[in-house]
Amino acid sequence: MVLSEFAEIIQGNIPTRIEAENGEIIELLTMQDLNYIANVSDEEIVTKHITVQSDKSKSLLFVKEDDVVISLSSCKAIVIGGKTANKLILSNLAVIRICDKEKLDPHFLCWYINKNVSTIKKFKQLQQGTHTVSIIPLSIIKSFEIEMIPISKQRKIGRIYELQRQRYRINQIVEQKKAEVLSYQLMKIFEQEIYNG
Repeated sequence: MVLSEFAEIIQGNIPTRIEAENGEIIELLTMQDLNYIANVSDEEIVTKHITVQSDKSKSLLFVKEDDVVISLSSCKAIVIGGKTANKLILSNLAVIRICDKEKLDPHFLCWYINKNVSTIKKFKQLQQGTHTVSIIPLSIIKSFEIEMIPISKQRKIGRIYELQRQRYRINQIVEQKKAEVLSYQLMKIFEQEIYNG
């Protein structure tokens, strides 16, 4: 079955069409956010904002809880939750808003996009077809084939995948803290030696 049968797929806002010098300041969901959440990058998220005309803010595309957001360049996907909800997205990203979560689980879909070998091959073939294609057309995502399985199995796969993602992120944070503590201890030893002459 094709993805558009289960979800509304919308490309993000074009910045040049919405940006203004004065108006409402809105927080963005960026590629950096997506890469950090998808465990592609360990670079911590830096909050970014855009100023839009106050009268335009109601017509803009904001992400909602359980939306799947996909990068139109890397094809990496994340599920929106917690702090990432209600952020504005730009045109390098697209929202996959599932119509009926009793038929398609967001975390399963995210896993399917990120980990399914045939999915990745399809996206890579499209990107390698020509060097000028840097953005995946929305039509490709809309017509993307999904092998459907029972919703109970989807939820199980989705939950395990999400726990795996969270575990990786926690481990990275712990390792970073260990490295910071070790660096601090080494500096203290060095400073003590300098002080003692």
